[in-house]
Amino acid sequence: MPNQYKRQTVDIRGKWTEEQLKNAINAVRNNMPARAGAAAFEIPRKTLERRIRINNDEKGVMGPCCMLRRDNEQRLVQRIKKMQQHGFPLTIDDVRRMAYQFAAQLGIKHRFNSTTEKAGYDWLKLYLRRCFIG
Repeated sequence: MPNQYKRQTVDIRGKWTEEQLKNAINAVRNNMPARAGAAAFEIPRKTLERRIRINNDEKGVMGPCCMLRRDNEQRLVQRIKKMQQHGFPLTIDDVRRMAYQFAAQLGIKHRFNSTTEKAGYDWLKLYLRRCFIG
């Protein structure tokens, strides 16, 4: 089973909405100081500054992003579905190998096992939850 981290203290991070973030970014781009924009829209100042710098106004999920990124994960989903349509259903190990090969072909820095040339089982479970279950 994948590790499911549950914070033990009261979660105070990420209490802002995506709409607040977009409004704050627009305000800062219209010459409002970042400190004032962060206070006005109740977003941490460093978060606001980082999101402006990397040009990202989506809230997304807290924590590190997935190794392959969403667009590449969707491409992998399409490959898996195409294989199934052509009569080649994939096993769990096939999907893990395919993910490793996909990352290697694209030159993506990954933490998959290089000796077995497979993605990890925990990665697979989370990937299936993200892309197929919803």
